[in-house]
Amino acid sequence: MRISILNLKYAGLMLLAALSCASCKKDYNQIADSSEGAAENQVSAAKKGVQAILAVETPQTAANGTFYLMSKKSAKVIDVPGGQNGNNTSVWQWGGTGGTNQQWKLTALTGGYYSIIGVESNRALTAADNNNGGNIQINDYTGATNQQWQFTSVGSGNYSIVNRASGKALDLWGSSLDDGGDVNQYGYYGGENQQWVLVKIKYNGQLGWRWTSTDGVPADAVTRITNAMNDCCARYNAGADWDARIINVSYNSGVPTAEANINGDMRFGASEGFQNVRTAMHEMGHCYGVGQSGTWYSLTNGGGYSGTNGTAAIRAFETPTSNLNSGGGHFWPYGMNQNSEWSETNAFRHVKIVRSMDLDGVY
Repeated sequence: MRISILNLKYAGLMLLAALSCASCKKDYNQIADSSEGAAENQVSAAKKGVQAILAVETPQTAANGTFYLMSKKSAKVIDVPGGQNGNNTSVWQWGGTGGTNQQWKLTALTGGYYSIIGVESNRALTAADNNNGGNIQINDYTGATNQQWQFTSVGSGNYSIVNRASGKALDLWGSSLDDGGDVNQYGYYGGENQQWVLVKIKYNGQLGWRWTSTDGVPADAVTRITNAMNDCCARYNAGADWDARIINVSYNSGVPTAEANINGDMRFGASEGFQNVRTAMHEMGHCYGVGQSGTWYSLTNGGGYSGTNGTAAIRAFETPTSNLNSGGGHFWPYGMNQNSEWSETNAFRHVKIVRSMDLDGVY
């Protein structure tokens, strides 16, 4: 039964820094050589000491609200396979995408238990039976005890999540670190694969921006860039608790695409195709040290990225052996280096990775 369910699950799928500004090109191969020795901000002792689970996430306390349910072991989240919202659909783990199929609403019940309802499916997390290895799936909520879950703190913001009917804990089968790893139930023994973190859906960052001047800027460009910056800041602020900061935005028709620096200066050129949120988010990475700081160049020596938190983030999103690549003052994947890279998932992961790099001391 477990094998057949898993097979069904698998069958259902398949950033030129300079001391002033980083000018961004259209293609990786067009990116000019980076300048080392860019200005570097001091890194707080708190940032220097941060390690993963994902350090970008702040564990939340069990209470009424909507959360991601993240495994302590893998840093992936409980996920309903995309588009499969029917009764008896099995859940698994997947790297965070920001999708509503990964969001769960907790509602307190009597006796210290909670219902866990999928935001996208509007169905309840349900234990299919009382057995070790028993399936965890979604079903219409009836209030039955197999849809009631007890959150018990096991320290450091982690919880065991135990089903009322079976007395067994949500369990990441085989301590999988891969997308598609099965989530079932098993008698609680304290393993990291049985510990879960409640993660915020939306943070409250304080990043903002302003025009330095709109004199002489075409009205349609003002509209496009304003929309792009508003959207960019909203996404950055939803993804992390950024400290208060204002980015100074200007227009310069001599800029081929767009450019930005660690001092918080961002310039857009005349090309309409780059006056968009993808470009703004990419440039915001430069404002936070990507391709700009001495730490960036130290961590990207050799074309990869060696920071602890950035590496943990890419591995949580992808595979246990995935790594970030770097060159020309940029990173990939999720660097938002080209318009073709745009997607909601890529935008979500971009912010988390830039924040992880921030925690590594890049900014």
